[in-house]
Amino acid sequence: MVLNTDKADSWSWALSNNGCFNCKSLSGFIDSKLLNNTAVLAGTMRNNLVPKKVEVFIWRVRKGRIPVLAELDKRGIDLHSVRCPLCDNDIEGINHSLLNCERVWEIWLRVFDWWGVTRPTVVGLNDILEGNVGSFGKDPGKDIWQAALWTSVYLIWKNRNEKVFKNKCWSAPVALSEIQVKGFEWIAKRCKRKVIDWHSWFQNPYSLTV
Repeated sequence: MVLNTDKADSWSWALSNNGCFNCKSLSGFIDSKLLNNTAVLAGTMRNNLVPKKVEVFIWRVRKGRIPVLAELDKRGIDLHSVRCPLCDNDIEGINHSLLNCERVWEIWLRVFDWWGVTRPTVVGLNDILEGNVGSFGKDPGKDIWQAALWTSVYLIWKNRNEKVFKNKCWSAPVALSEIQVKGFEWIAKRCKRKVIDWHSWFQNPYSLTV
């Protein structure tokens, strides 16, 4: 250590070369220390076409940190049942609540039909979160598709919570309508490189990715 008596004491940010604080260096440091990137559903993904609350929710999904009944039961919370509140046919884990529940799968089939995606027989939740469903190529077009998928996941969870806390449950057509409207509201406002109009978004969203 070398002391310089000609200068006053000052703070220096050790994570950047110039000693100045920036959010990117802090975010990278936190990710490297706290996130288990070797896990199957771990790590951080970003998509600037959706609100931050959706990005945070997707991160929680990938970390297995949303309060589905099976996870609450593991933490010793006394529950009346751990069965899915939507279908009552299986234990409510993350994959079940966001993908495999028959009521949720009806919503996904409508989302895929809306985008003109051939109905996949087997889809993993991680494939949906990464946007690896259908043939949408690489960036920049794929980010719109991924944002639509994230919007769907977020609103499917909202639908689940409406059932749990208010005893309300959307039908698949109503859920698709909510996804289309909210997706347009979020994505069209944030997409700077392409004008997204309502007609194209509603009738042929695939055209917006090419």
